Amino acid sequence: MWAISPNSSRPWGLVPTLLGALCGLTLVSQVACKGAGPAADPGEEQTETRPPESAAGADEGAAEVAIPQGPRVAKASKRENPTAVVWIFDGDPSAPTKGTIEEAEGKGYTVIDLSNKWVPYIFSEKTVGVDDEAANDYRKMYIGLANDRIDAYGDRLKGHEHNFLELYGIPPSLSVIHDEWKEAEAVQPCLDAAGFEPAVFSRYSGVIAYKSSNAGKKDQRKAAWLRKSLATKVKKARLDPNDLDAVADDPRFASSYKAWRELQDQIDIIDHAQRRFRCEKLFSSNGGLGKFERGVFDSATTHALADFEKKHAVMGWGHFTADNIRVLGLTQAESAHARLLRVITERTVSGAGILEDGSAPQWKPDFRWKDEAGVEHPLPDLVTDFTGAVVDALGMRSPESAARQLDVLSDLQPDGFESLLVAVRLPPLPAYYSDNMDFEVIIDRGDVWYDFPFSEDGSRLSQPRERRPRFTLYTRYRDQRIPLVRWGTTIGSWRKEMFEGIEQYKYKMSDVGERVWKEIVAGPTWIPPASTPPRELLKRRWVDGRVQTVVNYDEMGPGYASAYGLVAAYHIREVKDAEGNVTAEIDNQIRTHGSVDYMSIMRRYSHGCHRLYNMNAVRLFSFVLMHRDFVREGQVPLGFGRAFEWEDKEYKISLKTRGYRYKLAEPIPVEVLKGRIKGKRKTPIEGYVPKPVVPEATEGEEGGEE
Repeated sequence: MWAISPNSSRPWGLVPTLLGALCGLTLVSQVACKGAGPAADPGEEQTETRPPESAAGADEGAAEVAIPQGPRVAKASKRENPTAVVWIFDGDPSAPTKGTIEEAEGKGYTVIDLSNKWVPYIFSEKTVGVDDEAANDYRKMYIGLANDRIDAYGDRLKGHEHNFLELYGIPPSLSVIHDEWKEAEAVQPCLDAAGFEPAVFSRYSGVIAYKSSNAGKKDQRKAAWLRKSLATKVKKARLDPNDLDAVADDPRFASSYKAWRELQDQIDIIDHAQRRFRCEKLFSSNGGLGKFERGVFDSATTHALADFEKKHAVMGWGHFTADNIRVLGLTQAESAHARLLRVITERTVSGAGILEDGSAPQWKPDFRWKDEAGVEHPLPDLVTDFTGAVVDALGMRSPESAARQLDVLSDLQPDGFESLLVAVRLPPLPAYYSDNMDFEVIIDRGDVWYDFPFSEDGSRLSQPRERRPRFTLYTRYRDQRIPLVRWGTTIGSWRKEMFEGIEQYKYKMSDVGERVWKEIVAGPTWIPPASTPPRELLKRRWVDGRVQTVVNYDEMGPGYASAYGLVAAYHIREVKDAEGNVTAEIDNQIRTHGSVDYMSIMRRYSHGCHRLYNMNAVRLFSFVLMHRDFVREGQVPLGFGRAFEWEDKEYKISLKTRGYRYKLAEPIPVEVLKGRIKGKRKTPIEGYVPKPVVPEATEGEEGGEE
């Protein structure tokens, strides 16, 4: 990660901010502002040495630290990659040296896959050094989406369309980034011609919420009236009515000026955002609505803003907020650079086999772990440190240097980025790293309400949560329990289900107690229970030039938008006899999994599962598989079918796979804490509760579906 707020569970900590001189911003990577990470025992194998990098502030003359030989994380090795050539960056970024994977790894370099064929480890098809190859059905789809070749349905994208899927766990390929960088260079003249002024976005810091096109037009008329009224007053005072800013501090006009200026600043933001959206073709991309009214926050503008947020990894609802307003004020080069750095981050995390993103030290800043020699170390932020090393090695610290280096990288291989591998020197791994780490998971449910959330008249009752659910992954090392990451997650609550032919409410419990993960499933399929309302099994989409109602396979999967996201681990309760032997295994359908509904993770509820951002779930389970023994079972066949009716028409569901399964050699213990029970009830209501008649104005949001 980059910069992380306390207890943050947003992907990458926070949206990466710019490097170099801009490192003080909150939305750009702080890699340029940080040194390397804390020192750690590199292991016994040695080839070369270099000065240690210690967060504790080691003296310059301290003993040298050995660099390990061979791949530092065995399963991260690229020695079986069909591309034998690797480009070694250890000096002048514009002149890397050509070598072999074996040579690079043997000398202590880490090989980073920058090719268009890259996938996270959960979508691998073979374990290095093991004869266990098994095709992964979703791998081809993942690569196609990352390269902007196809959409979520497998249909080929049109020339002006793009997949903005970073927040869904699928970052773009470097080919896409390179093309976008060239497009960004062409956008700037359009912005200049349109009179685009980035300074506009620094004049307002509030939220501009989308209400309706009519509301936007009303705001525009009101601003015009306020301006005219103020200008009339200024003219009567024999001042210049064409320079209203000159009277901002005049007590005679201060209140009138403030009322107009606040509303006009909002309209200016909408206007200049529209100029940027038009030049970046966001009004016409991905099914955008096209036509918009200048300065009016209309439907077309909120759709374009939502695509802008996805493109730049800004979590939002399609409203103007501090996060997206700040990014809107960046230059094209700065925006492209930030997007490139996020891609480099994911490739670095995957290539190095790391996970620690700074969320654990934000939670426990004073925590120290001891290595074999008894030396204390703070909890690391390996993602920032390792990505910083790669960015420096590739010479991509600034937007200007990154643009040059992208061209350098694209020219190294005859096929451009299609098969590009690079090798770099990375900081040492912490001593607690190994190829078979001892993991355990603690999930704190936070504040829990069992009370029914509606009053007798159907009004929603307030059920505030001060302490929200948290997911923490630990590793055990030399009798120490070391937290690696701590992220926000979800628990169950009251949800709608079909019962006796009508929608009713049922409390969906998140099991408390000791569980285990025994298997990890990539590209999992969600099988909708019979209680799922039929309308939730359907969706509307364009088919053959018209809108049709079709089975919602997006939610069932496999795919990034499925109820289980891109990857899931199953919670199993083991029943043991007096001797500790497992006599039964109980699956209550609770999972830890990814989710496409990224805005719900820190705010809402699930049907009982513990959801993570898709990109965090991909990192987590890729990391676990890289550092845990497993059996690759591969694609699990499924012959599930169901017919159902909705609005007098029959629909059929057909699911052919449960997903791609990895069976862990030893289960990983998971403990779900009870949390703090709030309200009058101390246990959930059993059974179903009829849906109350809810006044339209008070029906609150209930959160994303599992």
